[in-house]
Amino acid sequence: MKKSIVLISLLLGAFLMQGVLAQEEESRKESTSERVGDSVKKGGEAAGRGIEKGGEVVGHGLKKGGEATVKGLKKAGEWVGKELEIGGEKLQKATK
Repeated sequence: MKKSIVLISLLLGAFLMQGVLAQEEESRKESTSERVGDSVKKGGEAAGRGIEKGGEVVGHGLKKGGEATVKGLKKAGEWVGKELEIGGEKLQKATK
C-alpha cells in the first residue's frame, strides 16, 4: 500500500511538474519575442537618429562646399578679368 501511494505521488508530482515546465517555457518564449521586438524597435530608433545626423552633416558639407565654390569662382573671375585687362592694354600698345 505504501509503495502504491509513493508511486501515485511521484506520478502526480511528475504531471504537475510537466504543467509548470510547459508554462515556464511558454513565458520564456513570450519574453524572448518581447526582447526581440524591443531590440528591433531600439535598432530602428538608433538608425533613425544616425540617418538624421548624417543628413545634418551632409547638409553642412554641401553648404561649405558651395561657399568654397563661390569663393573659387569669384577669384577665378577676378584673375581672368585682370588678365583680360592686361591683354587689352598690351593689344592697345601694340596697335599704336
